[in-house]
Amino acid sequence: DDNSSPEASVDNQEEDWLADLQRIRENNPLTSRIYGRGEHNFLHNMTDEEWEELGRDMSNNTHLEDVHLDDGALNDHKISFLFRGLTKSNSIENIHFCSNALSVQGVRSMVPFLQNAANFSSMDLMYNNLLSEGFNELFRALRNNPIEVLNC
Repeated sequence: DDNSSPEASVDNQEEDWLADLQRIRENNPLTSRIYGRGEHNFLHNMTDEEWEELGRDMSNNTHLEDVHLDDGALNDHKISFLFRGLTKSNSIENIHFCSNALSVQGVRSMVPFLQNAANFSSMDLMYNNLLSEGFNELFRALRNNPIEVLNC
């Protein structure tokens, strides 16, 4: 069975990712979550422009609630492009960016979004490199936001 090989599994994950990106772009009400992990090469192969386009599509989507990009899917460079496009959202409630080695520069890239996200309630940034400076930037950006859960 071809679908049981590791290559088929990776191909299926990439196809699922691309299908999710298309549904987010189309504002499909059946797609409320996006999930990607650093072990997926197709995330590493995304260009700066593709990360920015994904951010714009996420910003314009009215159904996307949960964003999970973990385990090396992002770094400070990629997140800067993602958040060039993702500056606001009325639907995103939860962000999980665990284990991405993000630093204060990554947090600074998120500030416009964090200040303009209407329904944002939970953020998980465990196992990054925020240090006290990154945490202070995050805390300042969220001071007027009714966030309920913040894991750093």
